[in-house]
Amino acid sequence: MNRRPIIIDCDPGYDDIQALILAKQCENVRVVAVTAVSGNVALKYTEKNALAITEYLGFDVPVASGAERPLFRDPLFAEEHHGEEGLLGMNLPEPSKKVVDKKAWDFIYDIAVELKGELEIVAVGPLTNIAIALMKYPELKDLVKTIYIMGGAILSGNSRFSTEFNIHVDPEAAKRVFESGIPFYLCPLDLTRQSYITDEEIVKVEEMGNKETKFFADITKLSMVTFSGNLPQRKDGIVGSNMHDPCTLLFADDNSIFDFEECYINVETFGKNAGKTVTDCYSDKQAEVKNGYLVKSVDRKAFVERVYSLLSKY
Repeated sequence: MNRRPIIIDCDPGYDDIQALILAKQCENVRVVAVTAVSGNVALKYTEKNALAITEYLGFDVPVASGAERPLFRDPLFAEEHHGEEGLLGMNLPEPSKKVVDKKAWDFIYDIAVELKGELEIVAVGPLTNIAIALMKYPELKDLVKTIYIMGGAILSGNSRFSTEFNIHVDPEAAKRVFESGIPFYLCPLDLTRQSYITDEEIVKVEEMGNKETKFFADITKLSMVTFSGNLPQRKDGIVGSNMHDPCTLLFADDNSIFDFEECYINVETFGKNAGKTVTDCYSDKQAEVKNGYLVKSVDRKAFVERVYSLLSKY
């Protein structure tokens, strides 16, 4: 089978690490590069974590370093959920591999040109790298086939009451991507909060008995409470880890267990609600132009089984 080529643009982050561990074993997509962006933690850590986890996995993919800050705003981090360096206090061996000698946006463009319109991007951090690539290379919009985005919140946020972290960090970048004309699928918090794994379910991963699945299990168990305050991650009383980035990756790999709908999607960039995603998906008033797809739900049990299946390949 010819697997579809993807770049993972990320800000590792525990759930980015989960996604990268799963990505090596995906059946329908193959990772051709990883690009790092400032987000969950500072770029010096997201870059290092991307290098370290790919080397730890024996995952032979190049890593490029990207934006240190949003397009126009001050940096915003989420150390309270990921720890100061992004790994919830866990450690990976110091990486010997280095980032490529190109910035992420140049690397994205070069790969897109090489792949002649077949490149897809799984974006699980702030969209700064992709926005810069589009600003520098306007023709990129015709060279990227699809973007899968972990971001946004329709009902309730996590960085503020109305905003999801990735979009909140750089709403101007998100707006450029949403309005670029590239087909995209948005996987918002409303979806990714459905794709959790419980403390009981993670035991099966622990029992797989190798270093890759052990790291996945250990960082997942740590993520079941916030890094500061020891508070449960979920508000519904379930002891579990919301696998935001793995959800988006697995949708890109095989969308058969998901429901999604074509709709209009954009983002507020001014005022107290800057970073709030807006859509006509649930509205009586419909936009004339539908620019993307909103991924609305997932079969959670099937999702967990797919996680098991991919991890069992290690």
